[in-house]
Amino acid sequence: MNAAALSALQEIDSALDAIANKRPRLPEVAVHKVAADALAGLRSQVADAERRVTAAQSAIDAAEHAAADLTTKRSRLESQLKTVIAPREAEALMHEIATINARRGELDDDELAALEVFGEGQAELAARLAELPNCEAELTAAASALATAATALDAEAAALAVARRSAIEQLSPDELSRYEHVRTQFHGIAVARLQGSHCSGCHMDLSPAELDGVKSVAAGEVAECPQCGRMLVR
Repeated sequence: MNAAALSALQEIDSALDAIANKRPRLPEVAVHKVAADALAGLRSQVADAERRVTAAQSAIDAAEHAAADLTTKRSRLESQLKTVIAPREAEALMHEIATINARRGELDDDELAALEVFGEGQAELAARLAELPNCEAELTAAASALATAATALDAEAAALAVARRSAIEQLSPDELSRYEHVRTQFHGIAVARLQGSHCSGCHMDLSPAELDGVKSVAAGEVAECPQCGRMLVR
């Protein structure tokens, strides 16, 4: 087997694997995630403030509408009171007017509370909206940096892909098939090197007899690690 081509192919594939593993671990990925999460959180705060402002405005409108209705009703009762003569009827009208006045007081309190919430919500909304441009700019910058880093890895991977095709052209279909099979079996490392008396793939020491067996393989050919079964080159 073509030991040189297989060794070169393994180095290329290991480099490609390293690039694939590096992509999600790029510092730019983490920075981009932080910026994206920050913007998403800020937009959520904006939406929450908008909901509070809208709800408070609805409460204010409802209180004002109810108060206006009560005012109209009170005016009508006060007009009736001026015309009645019977004390019992007058007393009933005065009680109803007092009830309306108490309810108007409650509505005024509700409106004041809603106005406070409305003001706080508007202040919060204004503050969060003021932060949006800077937060969006940070995400844009992070996305640009990530794209640049990814482009650099793409270029590196493309160059390796060209080299990989050249290495494959030097192998027979059987050699390539065996390489791919062993590579799958051993999680990406099909070809290991004999380093002293141990295999660089499994890091196990070979016995003197095993070492002699590996060294007996002709130069330029591929042995097999007696410990792990990887293709072993010297």
